[in-house]
Amino acid sequence: MISYSIKPGIFLISGSLLAVHYVAGVRWNDLAIILPLAVASFAASSAASRLITFALFGRNNLLTSNALIVGANSYEDLCDRIGKNTLGRPVGYLFTGTNGELLFRDEKGNEMPSTLDQALDAHVIDDVVMVDYSEGLDPDDILYSSSIRGKTFRTLMRTPLAPAGRYRTQALGAGEYLLSHESVPVSEIPLAVKHLMDLAGALVGLVFCAIAYVVFARRIKRETQGSVIFSQTRVGRNGRLFTLYKFRTMKVTAEEEREELLEQNEMKGHIFKIRHDPRITPLGRTLRKLYIDELPQFWNALMGEMSLVGTRPPTPSEVACYEPHHQRRLSMKPGITGLWQLYGTDEVTDFEDVVELDCRYIDTWSILQDCRIIFRTLLRVARGGGY
Repeated sequence: MISYSIKPGIFLISGSLLAVHYVAGVRWNDLAIILPLAVASFAASSAASRLITFALFGRNNLLTSNALIVGANSYEDLCDRIGKNTLGRPVGYLFTGTNGELLFRDEKGNEMPSTLDQALDAHVIDDVVMVDYSEGLDPDDILYSSSIRGKTFRTLMRTPLAPAGRYRTQALGAGEYLLSHESVPVSEIPLAVKHLMDLAGALVGLVFCAIAYVVFARRIKRETQGSVIFSQTRVGRNGRLFTLYKFRTMKVTAEEEREELLEQNEMKGHIFKIRHDPRITPLGRTLRKLYIDELPQFWNALMGEMSLVGTRPPTPSEVACYEPHHQRRLSMKPGITGLWQLYGTDEVTDFEDVVELDCRYIDTWSILQDCRIIFRTLLRVARGGGY
């Protein structure tokens, strides 16, 4: 009987050969010879691959790592401490007994008094895995005894279980390591590429900003009765304050009228938005629809206060109402565009969903994701999908 793992390959080869027949005009007589040979060749290669895998990593093999477990007294105890992701095949356990003496237990469950040196010299051991610290088990001595014999030493490190992020270690020398929990991306090369993208994008964006200024400045000033550029204090990465710039799209008295419109807020939580805001001027609606009002923010990106892609920059009054988990959205630079700009302006009505979008961006950040968001933002601009 042909195994299930081989069957898909046979079907694939058979289908490919039939396609060759129709495309290249191979005769049926030739195909009747080629097809059995192809099937036999594939089956033989699959069997050979399995034999090689078993020879290299099968049971009791030279490449199977034998491990001495230090600090646990049985396989069940080991699994309780570190789960079933054991490193190598445990051949023995060295632990402190009830009376304080060191005991060695072999695979069959036989116990005997033993020191670490005796255990290492009496058994075939490749790895020494330390899973617990107790009396008589000094990490320095265990590392020394393992290293001078050429054994691989591994030690279990326990850290708090964080709700998000990742751990990273950094060697400081002299046997010291710095363990960091990172809830935001910190890889230097990708972040440097992101910064270069921000600078390049900002320079291009400021060219369009200058053109828009020449075209719309006079009408903006006439309709809003205020300055062409609107500036507002926003909160950036980890609470840094900066001045955000936009083309003015509301009447100059918009901030004073905001208090009167709070009851019409369409968002739930610490964010304010009205789809048909009466403070927006006729030209302002057009500028917002085409995202032209955002163009001055490229200056913020050039100054390093914002990024092309990031989280939505909140106001200080919004941040003052934040709960602790809301502040995580401030752990990366705010962006001119982002997941909030793509999805939130139309679909999201709850501030918790805004936080979820921002945290999703932080947790899954990559250069490729930034490029996708920029591309989709350009498509949205082309369709006039602003707010």
